[in-house]
Amino acid sequence: MREVINARFDERYVEETLENGLHVVLWHKPDYEKSYFMMATPLGALDMEQVDAKGNRIQYPAGIAHFLEHKMFEDEEMDVMEQFSAMGANVNAFTSYQETCYYFSTSKDIEKPLELLLDFVQKLSISDASVEKEKGIIIQELHMYKQMSDTSLLMELFTSLFVKHPMRYDIGGDDASVRAITKEQLEDCYRRNYHPQRMLLVGVTAKDPRFVMEIIKRNQAKKQFPHIEIVERGYEEEPKTVARKEYRFEMDVSTPKHAIAYKLEGIADAKKRKQCEWAIALALDVMFTTLNPDYQKWMDEGIINDYFGYEVDLGNDYGFIVLYGETQKTQAFMELIEEHMKKLLDQKIDAACLEQLKRRYYGTMVRSLNRFDEIAISFMRSYFAGLDFYDSIELVSQITQADIDAALAHIDLEQKACVHLYPKKSKNS
Repeated sequence: MREVINARFDERYVEETLENGLHVVLWHKPDYEKSYFMMATPLGALDMEQVDAKGNRIQYPAGIAHFLEHKMFEDEEMDVMEQFSAMGANVNAFTSYQETCYYFSTSKDIEKPLELLLDFVQKLSISDASVEKEKGIIIQELHMYKQMSDTSLLMELFTSLFVKHPMRYDIGGDDASVRAITKEQLEDCYRRNYHPQRMLLVGVTAKDPRFVMEIIKRNQAKKQFPHIEIVERGYEEEPKTVARKEYRFEMDVSTPKHAIAYKLEGIADAKKRKQCEWAIALALDVMFTTLNPDYQKWMDEGIINDYFGYEVDLGNDYGFIVLYGETQKTQAFMELIEEHMKKLLDQKIDAACLEQLKRRYYGTMVRSLNRFDEIAISFMRSYFAGLDFYDSIELVSQITQADIDAALAHIDLEQKACVHLYPKKSKNS
């Protein structure tokens, strides 16, 4: 068991890889009553193709990771959620494009809920009938999300951006892909991706890490896991061009919504990728927030409102910048974004402003060390990306204008997709 102490942040954790391959990280937070535990696998919605060590390619329907998350809570002998509740613990799970996570929090004794977390995640019990029943539930859930305007806007944007990449699908897949999922595929996907060698357990607690580690080791010693071929996410080369440049659709909204995305190439090196993401985010902050003297004017003229926002996301094989807004002044909004994205590429940030922004982001990340869920999620994502957790925090404070210039050179304004969501027309109009 290795102890990692960071004097600068006054934080410490221990970590150990168990004999079965499960990597355990226990973050020690003395003087807190709450405990938070998360068990995660790097199986996400992007894993529609996986490649094992022998080069075998395994294909899965879109949405299989999300489908598995649903089925993990199924147990013929007990109601998993009720069991956690009876122990005074709150349990939940989520699937993203990159990972699937199961977690609980409690202010009471951790031993029983921790045992339960390990047990239900490390056991899949499904039948053909239960899989078929679940398909209807998931499809209904997908249809519910399609009624949400923001979700629909984002998914139409991803469909516009990507030609082949799995990002073009909803995390849950679609009706056809969900119906295509079989019991055998679920079992195969589970076997390959829920093996201890693939998983990470992060605990944030005031309990003595040695005591907690013994609970985990005793639990794991009772179980046997077959040998597996380690898999990696498969990739199909994505064209640099967008799938469609412009798309319009209608829903029950009162004000038109617009999203503009610029397609970026991914960056394989995790550290460079994170640095580039931070650098672009800093540049966007200067151009599209109140740091820009024209921002209030845009608000006063109704070109943007409080809904306006943006984000940048870079993966090792994909990337994009998205800017979105809600306005009746569609043309003015589009011109504003286009004009200021051109300015962005030549932007030189005032040194004092850059330092202020870096301190703001750095302070936010340091404060997040008091939030147990953020510690667990951030550590998990750094770990799966191959980044040192503390290095990932320090990166933002080290960014220079040269780094920003290099990151902005990564942007091709020609590779742009625009999606417009308009109110439904009245039958009488």
